[in-house]
Amino acid sequence: MATAVYPGSFDPVTRGHLDIIKRAAKINDHLIVAVLINSAKHPLFTVEERVALLQECCKGIPNVTVESFDGLTVEFAKKRHASVMVRGLRAVTDFENEIQLAQTNHALMPGIETMFLATSIKWSYLSSTIVKEAARYGSSISKFVTPNVEAAVEQKMAELRSRGENV
Repeated sequence: MATAVYPGSFDPVTRGHLDIIKRAAKINDHLIVAVLINSAKHPLFTVEERVALLQECCKGIPNVTVESFDGLTVEFAKKRHASVMVRGLRAVTDFENEIQLAQTNHALMPGIETMFLATSIKWSYLSSTIVKEAARYGSSISKFVTPNVEAAVEQKMAELRSRGENV
């Protein structure tokens, strides 16, 4: 049984992420969407919130589970007996960094294979950063995220504004 890991920060999860998740789930027996805990970053959502949003978005995909992790992705993959790492590519510029990461992962964990999936052209411009930036300035993000994520982003932005924080 092939288990794959799709790691990322997913802050927030976008329709582009979901495109990769659905496609990777079709070609792997089990897909673990792995939400990175990165203490160096200041995410909009806590790791628990990101996991909950992803679980809601993925509830109709039976072979997908969502977990959080800290540390090296290959160590997480090893603990979960995964043999495949899934990475999405939006543009050619992503490839240079992703190939370097894949080669490093393979050196750290021989036997792990990286599966690159080109993001559907419909979502090739989309990133979590773009979603947050649009939301900060009051633009609709409904084209970019699912309704539950849109509501969560709007609520988070309202909370930040009410506390007088820069959004």
